[in-house]
Amino acid sequence: MSDSYAADILAWSENQAALLRRLAMGERVNNQIDWENVVEEIESVGRSERTALASGIRVILEHLVKL
Repeated sequence: MSDSYAADILAWSENQAALLRRLAMGERVNNQIDWENVVEEIESVGRSERTALASGIRVILEHLVKL
C-alpha cells in the first residue's frame, strides 16, 4: 500500500477513504488500510490548518498596525 501512496496520492487517498467508509459500516477491512500513512496525512492536515490560521492572524495584525 505504501507503494501506491508514493506513486499516486490521489488514488491512494480515494481508496483509503472508501476503505474507511466500509470499516465505519461494519465491514472487516482493517488489514487493508494503510494506517501509518493515514495517520501521517491526518497530522499533516492539522499542521497545515494551524499554519494557515497563524498566517491569517499575522496578516490581520499587520493591517491593524497599519491603521
